[in-house]
Amino acid sequence: MRSVVLAATVAAAALFTPSAAQAAPGQTTDLLGTYGFGRAEVVAAGGLAAGLWTAAQVRSGFAGDDLIVTYTPRTAAYPVEKQVYTALYNQVADPQGECNRVGADGVARKVWMTFRCRTGVAPNYTLLVN
Repeated sequence: MRSVVLAATVAAAALFTPSAAQAAPGQTTDLLGTYGFGRAEVVAAGGLAAGLWTAAQVRSGFAGDDLIVTYTPRTAAYPVEKQVYTALYNQVADPQGECNRVGADGVARKVWMTFRCRTGVAPNYTLLVN
């Protein structure tokens, strides 16, 4: 009975876990991070528009939305800085904190090598990566 339960658990986990087979050669599919509800979609769209990843999937959970991306891991900085997205003060409780978290998550997974959060006119923060 235990082997049946274990097999069912492994099969169920495989359905919800992205596999390396889904990514093109040289690309990785991985969880970038868990962000506030609705925020992962904003980050996903910005990363796609900037060409930082080739696919993005948002999965809602108990603590927020998981952002799963398919990207080519970086071993060197981009030739020019790329803008990912802007966390607006009227849409995010802590725009600077969110910007720093997304930036650090990308560095940790080698989606980009470095990042900075640039403040705008209002307390908005734009994530720029290299």
